[in-house]
Amino acid sequence: MSLVAISYNHVFGINGNIENNVFFIDEGMVMFSSGKHIVAYNVEYKVQRFFPICDEGQIDYVVQTYDKTLIAIIESLPGKILLHLFDVLNLRSTISYEMKTDKEQKLDIVYASFSDENDFILIQTGKPDWILFYYSFKLSKIIATDNTCPEENGIVKEVIPNYYYDNSKNKVFSVLGGHHINIYEYSNQLKKVYSYKKLSQREVYCCHDWVGPDKIVAGTSYGRILIYDKKAIIHIIYYNNLKEELKLNPSELENSSFKDEEININETLKKGISNEHTANIINLDSKTMNDPDYHPEDDVIPNSEINLLGLDNEDRIDIIKSNSTGFYVSGSNGIFSNIQYISEENNESSNICQLIQSFSLPSPNTRIKALALSKYKEFIFVLTDKNQFLKLNTELCSSENNKFIPVTPLYHVGPIISIDTCARKPIIASCGVDRYVKLWNYFTGECELDKCFQENVYSVALHPSGLFILIGFSDKLRLMSILIDDIRTIKEFYIKNCSECKFCFGGHIFAATNGTTIQLFSTWTYKCLGILKGHNGKINSLYWTQNDDILVSAGSDGAVYVWDVREMKRISEYVCKDNSYNSAICNSNGSVVWVSGNNCLFQEVMGAQVTRKLDYKVTFQKIQISYSGRMLFGGTDKGDIIPLRYPLISDTSEFYRYSAHSDSITSLGLTYDSQFLISAGKDGCIFVYNVIDKDENGPRIQSKVQFSNEVLITRSDLEEQNIDIEELSRSIEELKMEHEYQMKLKDMNFNDTLKETVEKYNRAIEELKNATVQMKGEKEKTEILQEDQWCNMKQKNHANLQELEAKFTKQLIKQYDKYNKLKKKSVELEEYWGEKIINAKKDEEEVLLKYTQSLEIKMSKKSEEILKLKNQLRNNEIECNEFRKMTEEDIDTEIVALNKKYQMELKDIIDKGFKLKGENGIMKKKFISLNKEIEDSKKDITKLNKSIESLNSEIEIYEKELLLLKKDMVDRNYLMRDVEKKVFVIKRKNQELEKEKFVLNYNINQLRQEVEPREIKMEQLKKNIAKKNNDLFLINEEKKKLESTIEKMKKDIETQKEIYNKKHKQYSDLHVYFGRMVSDLSNVILHIQEPDIFKKAVQILYRSYCKPSDKDKSYNDISPEVTSEHYSHMSVLKKRINNLIKESHEASQTIREEHGPLLKANNDIISQINILREIGGLSNKHTVKSKTILMKNKKERKRLKQKGAIKKIITFKAQVKKDEYENNPNLNIINNPLPQQQQQQLIN
Repeated sequence: MSLVAISYNHVFGINGNIENNVFFIDEGMVMFSSGKHIVAYNVEYKVQRFFPICDEGQIDYVVQTYDKTLIAIIESLPGKILLHLFDVLNLRSTISYEMKTDKEQKLDIVYASFSDENDFILIQTGKPDWILFYYSFKLSKIIATDNTCPEENGIVKEVIPNYYYDNSKNKVFSVLGGHHINIYEYSNQLKKVYSYKKLSQREVYCCHDWVGPDKIVAGTSYGRILIYDKKAIIHIIYYNNLKEELKLNPSELENSSFKDEEININETLKKGISNEHTANIINLDSKTMNDPDYHPEDDVIPNSEINLLGLDNEDRIDIIKSNSTGFYVSGSNGIFSNIQYISEENNESSNICQLIQSFSLPSPNTRIKALALSKYKEFIFVLTDKNQFLKLNTELCSSENNKFIPVTPLYHVGPIISIDTCARKPIIASCGVDRYVKLWNYFTGECELDKCFQENVYSVALHPSGLFILIGFSDKLRLMSILIDDIRTIKEFYIKNCSECKFCFGGHIFAATNGTTIQLFSTWTYKCLGILKGHNGKINSLYWTQNDDILVSAGSDGAVYVWDVREMKRISEYVCKDNSYNSAICNSNGSVVWVSGNNCLFQEVMGAQVTRKLDYKVTFQKIQISYSGRMLFGGTDKGDIIPLRYPLISDTSEFYRYSAHSDSITSLGLTYDSQFLISAGKDGCIFVYNVIDKDENGPRIQSKVQFSNEVLITRSDLEEQNIDIEELSRSIEELKMEHEYQMKLKDMNFNDTLKETVEKYNRAIEELKNATVQMKGEKEKTEILQEDQWCNMKQKNHANLQELEAKFTKQLIKQYDKYNKLKKKSVELEEYWGEKIINAKKDEEEVLLKYTQSLEIKMSKKSEEILKLKNQLRNNEIECNEFRKMTEEDIDTEIVALNKKYQMELKDIIDKGFKLKGENGIMKKKFISLNKEIEDSKKDITKLNKSIESLNSEIEIYEKELLLLKKDMVDRNYLMRDVEKKVFVIKRKNQELEKEKFVLNYNINQLRQEVEPREIKMEQLKKNIAKKNNDLFLINEEKKKLESTIEKMKKDIETQKEIYNKKHKQYSDLHVYFGRMVSDLSNVILHIQEPDIFKKAVQILYRSYCKPSDKDKSYNDISPEVTSEHYSHMSVLKKRINNLIKESHEASQTIREEHGPLLKANNDIISQINILREIGGLSNKHTVKSKTILMKNKKERKRLKQKGAIKKIITFKAQVKKDEYENNPNLNIINNPLPQQQQQQLIN
């Protein structure tokens, strides 16, 4: 039995896998989940309370009810989902529910939300199925499930019920994901009601909330806020443009308040923006459902190429939350806004949409991840993307209070790699995947210093003085000094990817891993003291003894080595190549080594032999030993802490497991006084535990440790601070002088204003005195006039009273005569009804006799049945006694097992008792305040008793009035009898009308039977029409393709025409050229007999006609063989064209013969449809449409015939060109062998 125990003290970090991880308890307390716990954090006193939730798995999602009274913690396991309910008011866990699923694998929980009455919960799971579970707490079962993802490769992000519904309407909830928002009803089942219009493919929904019974506000990835009313978009707000118009930086927002002067968005409409949108908000008509930013050409883009979460756009809207007047919005630039939206159902034009307040976050780069509102929505707790909690009071809106107040420091984002502690200061150094190095104070619960680096950080080690730190980067190991506000490098060591580094207890030496070797350096001289070689794999652990002589290392190669640092040699070794060791520690002498690996064994090694093997059925990732050597602590791969007592017991079943982290533990640390244990995990949390050593025989731990308050600061920083102090002191003196001077000026001005005001008031007093004298004189005159009027009024009233008395005496005499007549009638009626009552009593006695006889017979039968049941009871008692004996034996065995469990729990309860004593003092103070409230309530009760007495007196008066009213009721009963007779006559008439109704219903049913077969025929005909319309659509597409080919052919023909015309001109020019040449030759021949003249004429002729030119070359290229072949091809082409024209005529005839019966069938169907429409009362518009469709079909068939003929011509041309090229490849084939007339005939 272990005497070592731990209790939870503090946690630095939250679960990063849960998006909605902040919950409101009251003004000074916030709740969140860390590891496997729910933590209640008191903001004022900085005290945390831990409530362990999960045992098997981890917390996957946490959701709070609308009235802030309950929290549901959801734990997803293979084949089931566990729901743990937590009472927020009493801060205790209540009930757990198990929800079984059909899936064998673990389901991802995306979102969850309660119904308004907290009876149901909606749980949305993730990919690939995206199933929504609708679970009832009263029935403890799943009522319905549905696949809520509306598109392929889509997502579901939020599921929010509508808490604004009317009693007349069904309860609804909205599902947001990707490009869609769907609305569902939920009662006994889930039913999809309607969905909003899809966004453009590049734009994605990011968040939404309900603002009214039918109104939803949604934020997109482009920074737009869309307000929907049912299916229509009413307003579009461009949130980022609105912030640009304000032209306020976050620093300016601190000194300004938007509540004092409200910025109306409708006023910004008048200003205009130099953007594609003319204003920041667009008011749309509710009848139109079109989004002006919708781009249908983007619908081709698949969802796989888009970030459906919208995280790739910095302008996205992160969160929208409704409040009593509108909604809160948060986006980029670190601004959080409160937009008022008041809508009236009757007048949509009178909707108010204006920006009331804007609040600034600590930096413009921070974004809000989750938000928690109080019940009345005046307090806000916020969780940022940097894992920091902020608080805001929206009611305090002065210029100083328009920014968020930090509640917690910035926690790590992502897994934590390494932690370390020091002896002289209460700080913890940690490094994580987020490249931050942070220093935590585990007494105050604050982050003293943090710094972000550009490179990845792999390890961290603190110097025992707390003034220096070792940090291992990807390229170097750096020794750095911890200053008051910064961490600066002192020396760099060229060690890459240093995964482990450790200072010795004296701090004068540190060890660092460099690949498979360990290097030892001097802290003060920076020299390398030695290199320890031996490992063949990664080194996972380093441990120093207290005398700084021995170093223990363990690696993934299965080797554990004990090194003597003074002699730089290996003392002992243990190698097991089949195993990979995670951690190794030793006693003060280094003679006994404890090792943990991946084989779930905890081994004790002495020398080179394993003396003990303990199987705890868990994998220890890290182990730690106290400096007294009496306590061992192990951190598992499931995030549990196991404390053990040394010497270890062979019975491994007797140990207690403290569930802390939701993922594997990466590092363990212990303070030098052994009072606190620190653990870090991959879940991004650092837990601090109180160590409770219950061994009375062992040495006592120091109750108080005195830590140093020393801080390092550079000389340059000191000089800068001194200069700043001097400047500030000068400025203070100057300000004092200015203040004194201004105060004197104010005194002078104040004295002058006093004199002026005194003179003014003196004048006003004199004027008031004169006015009072005048008012007194007027008052005396009015009193005399009123007395005269009063006397005249008295005389008139006396005369009127005498006249009224005479009238009412006459009326009383008449009423008395009526009363005597009615009294006689009542006496006669009493005699009549007395006789009837006597007859009714006789009838009752006869009926009673009959019933008594029948009941006696039934009683005799029941008595026989009772005897049979008694016999059965005796048999059941015998069986029950045997079953009881069996159960008693089973219970005894269970009691023994439970006794062991409860003994372990008793220890935890004793620890909690110490905490409860402190809470008891707080409760006493609350009890005193409650007694005062009780005394006040007693005084209120006495006041209420007095009011009850006065009410009783009024009740007696009303009872007297009731007696008078009962008398009037008797008179009205006589009138009711007459009315009943009339009702009897009306009932008879009603029966006759029902008979006639039955006959009419019968006739209607017969008519329906006749109409139903006709309707079936109509549906069949509609289907036939739809099929034919589809065929027509396909024909239209083919038609468009053929038209495009025709246009291409026309363009080719035009180009060929131009080439033909050019060559025709060339032939005509040659003909003219040849004629000139012949005429010149004939002239030359005339001078043959004169040689000199003939010689000159020949030379001139040679110069003019025999010089080489580009034109002659082009003319002389064509040979007579080409022209002869051209004419032969022309004749062949003409023959083929005639054959094609004949084939086109034959094809048109065949098409007419094939499609002729179809046209006739269409005409018959249309005639039948028209007849049926006239019978059913349909409009003639559909008949006109069907005729137009048939006319289009006829035209399209004609065009198809022409296209077929043209296609054949084109193919023929291509074949001819190929034949010519194959026969004569050296020929330049003429582009247009046909004449122009034939070309135009083919085109037409």
